Amino acid sequence: MVLAIALGLATTAAARTAPVTYTVSPRFDHGALVALRVRIDLIADASGRARLQLPDHWMGHDRLWRNFRDLTVDGVASIAEDGDSVRVVRATPGSRLTVRYDIPSAIDHEPKDSDPDGSPALPWVRPDWFYALTATALPRIEGHDDAPAQFRWSDWPEGFPVDSSFAGQAKLTVGDMARGQLIGGRGLRTTRAGPLRLVIHGRLDAVPDAVLAQELWTILRAERAFFGDDAGAPYMVAAATIASVGDQSFHGVGLNKAFSLTATPGMTLEDLRPYLAHEFFHEWNPSRLGAPLLEPRRYWFSEGFTDFYMRRLLARERLITPPQFVALWNDMLRAYAASPARRMTGQEAGKAFWTDPMAEKLPYQRGALLAALWDERLRAKGASLDNVLRTQAKAAAARPDVSPIDLFAEEMAKHGVDVAPDIETYAKRGEPIVLTPTAFAPCADVIEVTVPTFDLGFTPKADDSGVLTVTQLRPDTPAARAGLRDGDVIARKRAGTNGDSTQPYDLDVRGADGVTRAVSFLPQGAGQISFQKLSLRPEAAANPALCGFKR
Repeated sequence: MVLAIALGLATTAAARTAPVTYTVSPRFDHGALVALRVRIDLIADASGRARLQLPDHWMGHDRLWRNFRDLTVDGVASIAEDGDSVRVVRATPGSRLTVRYDIPSAIDHEPKDSDPDGSPALPWVRPDWFYALTATALPRIEGHDDAPAQFRWSDWPEGFPVDSSFAGQAKLTVGDMARGQLIGGRGLRTTRAGPLRLVIHGRLDAVPDAVLAQELWTILRAERAFFGDDAGAPYMVAAATIASVGDQSFHGVGLNKAFSLTATPGMTLEDLRPYLAHEFFHEWNPSRLGAPLLEPRRYWFSEGFTDFYMRRLLARERLITPPQFVALWNDMLRAYAASPARRMTGQEAGKAFWTDPMAEKLPYQRGALLAALWDERLRAKGASLDNVLRTQAKAAAARPDVSPIDLFAEEMAKHGVDVAPDIETYAKRGEPIVLTPTAFAPCADVIEVTVPTFDLGFTPKADDSGVLTVTQLRPDTPAARAGLRDGDVIARKRAGTNGDSTQPYDLDVRGADGVTRAVSFLPQGAGQISFQKLSLRPEAAANPALCGFKR
């Protein structure tokens, strides 16, 4: 749950017009940054009574109030506790209040991808840099999201640049303050492409800042065009590289006119592109398509539809080729077929979302498959899912309290498609989703294949520095027969896709003698798995527009 401070605005004219001011300054100790110091200036409610609700739950984390230190409120007559996360404040009606507290770091080391989320869901404050999402670092005034707000930096030394997603926005509200990001530090760099600015700490080995910024702007421009939005509105991407423990990874959080990006240094532009397109689409889904979806059991719409459009819009804008479009879908279809969570009910998957990696992936898979089913039905009627979402966005602007799923069902019904039975069968009861053979025509055919199960034949173990070692190697596996040995250090993976038993795993490994050698094998187990996959049509290979599904 996003941090909220339930302080009503005063009914005086001054209280109605005066913005709530958020100021962030540093706290250093012997030259090292140890905390962010937050100050909020506002006017008390006419009743003189307020409830300060400290952070509690957000993105799978709980008791977030523990990370707020030395909280005080000046200008009040009294403060009383009401449980762990609530403070009851009494003050003179219309008086000026000042809330102060410190935000120390939630981690005591440089961030790595094995940390919870691999992203600053809880603030990262390091000696020479910081990264924080405002959902857990800045308060909001509950019930007054439309009230004016302003953000300020204060007392940051020269040579320690800072930036926020609020910079460049002409009008800010209290609600905006809970959906932003803060980043700063020595060595922070800013690169611009159009109205987009990339603010980055660290460095991606294979992607120069200017190339990444241009790719970000190309994707954002395409998605803004899809919904008819202003292409020139400012947008901020804050990025940080994190240490790799094992394979390469990316983490992103969509925010208001911004998103948070963390990645391991070895990620390539091809690796990053699908994640970038996904996160950008969250600018619209779900918040611009209806009232926000807060429950994981309903993420099939917010995450699954977003994944569907990640692939569609990348193909439409020729940012990926038709074979890459097919490969992205096939990776998901193969993972869905092999997932032990595939038959979970919506309620079961929702409860396990933050603790079970397979349950976490399920709404992405289900929602994308449902979008494909419904898009085929609409195209058969001369419409498309594109049209439905565009009209839904307009309807949501007039009816902001209606959920995206309810608005979507209404728009689909206008085109003669009743989605309620499918939602009940697949999203709620958890029945497996089966695509029709023509779901992706004229781009690809949907076929059924049977392949060996995926099995590496060993367990890779990473130490704290990210070095991978071969452990628990089984002697009767392709990996062992190819010459892999227990204790070998994996210096580099040159090829191979987790979950795909048909693609060779090519590794450079270093043995106990210190000699590096190449090992190649098919990661196949003794069992078999059947799943649906896309088979690219020859005409689509020659005409990429067929995989863009643009009417």
